[in-house]
Parts: sequence; C-alpha cells; structure tokens
Amino acid sequence: MKIQGLGKIGGGQDGAIYNGILFRFNHLGHGAAFDLSKAGEGKVLSPFATFVLDKSDILAPHSNAVFFGTHFYEEGDEFPLLYSNIYNNFCGKEDPLIGVCLVYRLVRIGDSFKTTLVQMIEIGFHENATLWKAYPDKHGVRPYGNFVIDRKTNAYYAYVMRTEESGTRYFKFRIPSVTEGEIDPTFGVRRLVLTEGDIHDSFDTPHHHFIQGGIAYEEKIYSTEGFEGEVERPAIRIIDTETREQIAYFDLFSMGYDKEPEMIDFSDGKCYYSDAYGNFYTVAF
Repeated sequence: MKIQGLGKIGGGQDGAIYNGILFRFNHLGHGAAFDLSKAGEGKVLSPFATFVLDKSDILAPHSNAVFFGTHFYEEGDEFPLLYSNIYNNFCGKEDPLIGVCLVYRLVRIGDSFKTTLVQMIEIGFHENATLWKAYPDKHGVRPYGNFVIDRKTNAYYAYVMRTEESGTRYFKFRIPSVTEGEIDPTFGVRRLVLTEGDIHDSFDTPHHHFIQGGIAYEEKIYSTEGFEGEVERPAIRIIDTETREQIAYFDLFSMGYDKEPEMIDFSDGKCYYSDAYGNFYTVAF
C-alpha cells in the first residue's frame, strides 16, 4: 500500500465525495464542503460551505460512516441520497438508537447546502445475541453498527463489532426504497425496520478493533479502525463481499500513520483517506 499526502482538510468523522465535492462531517452532524480539485501536498483546504444534518439536535448522528447511495430522492436532483449512521448517540441518552442509519436528501442552495431527513433504516434484530449484539470482551463491543452501499451491485451492507472470538459480522440486504417504512411519530419520517427475513447473506471476518469510517467499492468493503497508539492501532481492512472473506489488512501505525483513522472514500478510481485531525491522503492498494 502506498500513501501520498494531500495537505489538510477539516478534521472530524467520515465523509463522502460526489462530483468533485468532499463532504466531511463531525460527531454532531455538522458538515463542511471542500473542493477536492484544490487539494494538494502542503495545502490547507478551507470549506466553501458549512451546514448541519437535519434533526441533528434530537438524533445526534455520529457520522461514523457516511456515503452516497444510488437512488435520487427526486428526478433531477444533483446528489443521490446521503446516508449517515447514528453510531454512538448513546452518549447522554437513556434510550440510545442501535443499528440505525439515517437517509438524507442533499440540495445545493446558492453557495450552501440543505439536508432533509427522509428515512431511518433500523436493524430490527440488534438485540439478538446470536446475530448482532454480543457480550463485551476485553476489547469492548459496540453494537451500533456501520452501514455502506456498494453502488456497483446495489447492495446495502451492515456490519457490527462482536466479540474477539466471533469477529465482525457482515449482513447483506437490498437497498431499501426511500418510500418504505412507517412514519415515526417522534421524528416525522419513514422508519424502515429490517428483519431477519430481509437478510440476503451474512458472514464473519476477523475482529475489527473499534470500527471507524468505511466504504464499499467494486464489491469490496474498505473499513478503517482503531484509535491512536500501539494498543488500538490505526488500520485499514479490505473485505471481499463476493468471496465473503478478509483479503487484506494494513497496519497504518507501523507505517508511521498513528492518528485516529476516520474518513475513506473513492472518487474517479482513487481512494482518499483522512484521519481525525484532517490530515488528507490518497491511498493506492
């Protein structure tokens, strides 16, 4: 694997790229838009627009995994639907949402952007210890889940940390239509609950240590993990969804990249990566 520096962008959680615009989000659902063409070694990019994901004040989307799908909310929209998982909105909440991904319509308005929450997709079996939720081990287990879409195969994937012994579990679903689900009275949007009967496939891989940003690209899932330092080492794993196995593991810490990994996405065949501090790179595998 070869990593090349592309300067700095705003730090935060995951992000997504579409038509030359890099959208980066923080743990409170605040977004920033950057012109990807202006990135370069030694440059510090400033956002040309900032905005907030709709209903962030009550949903607290952590934006651990953010990505664009294949469907558009309306014909003629500039951007396809934007997905962002809630992840650990358990902070300070008595009844946290587990296994929930939020779906937004993203619209450009002049020099800025507006998002509208249009759907919530929930794993309906997240309390099932044989499928999703597992008991904590020495590394800790977070049952909140990451979600990605493979735009080539039109597949929606959910994956979750389980125990060290049972590994990380992946589930494959079809991409839900934005019109599916029942109106949730609290949030005022359709809430679709995926059941065990909706699972098209599932498989286990080696345990991912504290999953961070992720993206699906060309029938492979690129998952970042870890924090900082030698114990929970920053790393990137590649999961082949066709063979249903891990095909690569890259230890970023041993390569000198010791900051908490966050954002990963592909654009025009190139992979882009950023840590939590906004250090921005291209990655060739």
